[in-house]
Amino acid sequence: MILSIDTSSEMGSVALAENHHVVWRSYFKGKRHFSSLFDCLEKLNLASLKIEKIFVGTGPGSFSSIRVGIAAAQGISIAKNASILSIPSIWSIGLQFSHIPSLGIFSDARRGELFCSLFSYGKLVKGPYLIEQKKLTEIIKTVDLAVSPEALHDNMPQVFPRAEDFFLLPENCPPFDNTPFPEPIYLRGPV
Repeated sequence: MILSIDTSSEMGSVALAENHHVVWRSYFKGKRHFSSLFDCLEKLNLASLKIEKIFVGTGPGSFSSIRVGIAAAQGISIAKNASILSIPSIWSIGLQFSHIPSLGIFSDARRGELFCSLFSYGKLVKGPYLIEQKKLTEIIKTVDLAVSPEALHDNMPQVFPRAEDFFLLPENCPPFDNTPFPEPIYLRGPV
């Protein structure tokens, strides 16, 4: 079985797949994922499951929340002797809109900046990279659809990464990273 975790936005998710089919999924919402994630994992009854791999989203997004997801994945990995594959969470949203020729995914990076990623038909074209928040209106005019996990703009649907979307990518696909110690995506140095 493969367990997948994403905590990069205010809507976190956990999914379980067996033989390439999603057999369980759960979503939880809140600014802090600490207790919600662990409540969700407790309902899953991990002790009774044979987890062989764990996928974990690395953002960009809330660094603290992403670190909670990564720490949970690492702990389960040790307990289950399972391998970890990390993946940028934005790929989930790119896959949700794989029919769109030009998709812009934006999220709040704080300090007057936004994370930006551009996809075309479910493939990453550029990003993630930082833009000034004041340039958002100008940039969304250049894409067919602009989405965000946060309410950033009146004409922008709010869409969240989903853990089950990671199952749609082949494991040898470039977005996956098999480092045993995944890190959140950082696009700027420390303050």
